[in-house]
Amino acid sequence: MIYNKSFTVILDDLSEYIDTHDKLLLKEDMLQLAYKNYIIDVGFYSKEFVLYVIKDHNWDIPIIKEFIQENDIINRINKACIEVLSIYGAQNEAYKTIY
Repeated sequence: MIYNKSFTVILDDLSEYIDTHDKLLLKEDMLQLAYKNYIIDVGFYSKEFVLYVIKDHNWDIPIIKEFIQENDIINRINKACIEVLSIYGAQNEAYKTIY
């Protein structure tokens, strides 16, 4: 599967599941994408997919925690990538303005 090229793929077992729909592949750790100090994580928990956006490895307080439908996984991952890039860009602009 192709993800936003700005992100580094840390883990991708999600692509195989999307290609095969083999329910045996469902697990908590299915996808992790990294960009700077952000992680986009997708896993399967208690019969549903969950997307997390994590900043500074703070898993206790995710920026986003969203339950997503299987048919919307790719769209929601792409949207999360855009959101992270937007947040990071806005933070850098604020930093440049202050300093």
